[in-house]
Amino acid sequence: MKLNRILITTALFALTLMAAGCGGGVSHLETGGINANDLLDNLTDKTTRILSDVVNVEAAKMALPQLEAVNDGYDKLIDEAQDLSPNARIELSEQARKAMPGLKENARRMNRKSGVDEILGAEMNKMVSKLSKLL
Repeated sequence: MKLNRILITTALFALTLMAAGCGGGVSHLETGGINANDLLDNLTDKTTRILSDVVNVEAAKMALPQLEAVNDGYDKLIDEAQDLSPNARIELSEQARKAMPGLKENARRMNRKSGVDEILGAEMNKMVSKLSKLL
């Protein structure tokens, strides 16, 4: 649990640096006023943060609306990705490929918790499917 919080804090710090211009952002990945890589990073980090608090069925019920909002973010990213240049789509696809194992591991972790899969399983499956569309 402590390691998860450290990883989340580190990821948020990195995102803050990138937002401040210290991360050497990739402008050709911007479309519709968003940076596709930043949005994907944000979605994967948010998913990990939400799931780190899911320890039982009650927590899973509280996490469900948050995961639904993340899935809405994936829909937005998929829509925005269509407007990217071919090279930018390749870069986004590479980032999605790198994010997929972590997302699948989060889904497997939820599947191993008694009663949690019934609540979050479908939403996690949607998330994996949506990330697959970016590959």
